[in-house]
Amino acid sequence: MNEALPIHDLFIRQIPIKQEESTTRWTALQDGDHLLRRFGLAEVVRAESNHQPSLQVRSVADEVWALIEGQVEFRWHDLRKDSPTHGEEHRTTCNNPTLVLAPFGVAFGFRALEGSALLLRLASHAEGTHDGDQRLPWEGLG
Repeated sequence: MNEALPIHDLFIRQIPIKQEESTTRWTALQDGDHLLRRFGLAEVVRAESNHQPSLQVRSVADEVWALIEGQVEFRWHDLRKDSPTHGEEHRTTCNNPTLVLAPFGVAFGFRALEGSALLLRLASHAEGTHDGDQRLPWEGLG
């Protein structure tokens, strides 16, 4: 799923689901994925379709987001001045368990589309630890 993505370093893949007798397992991230160089934050997020989305830019932290349940639109906008894809934007809608990477310097956000969505967020650094982290409007970065 990553062959033709318009933003350098962007990563998107479906999460394999393992059904066992009375257990369902989603393997969101493994060491061999090589997506986070360190660990700084883990949280579970439930978003309702009526929440106001925004984009977040992390100046240093990479973030991995895993959609577990629901339907969301993910959005990225490359703000890295030295990136070969500076200024490019990408949106995708997911309704299956999906893993995405939000590289540092890329504005990233999501919005739940119908009802609620359950996501796992893993980041290389905790929030509020670096100057330059900022929230931006969902639309209008142009």
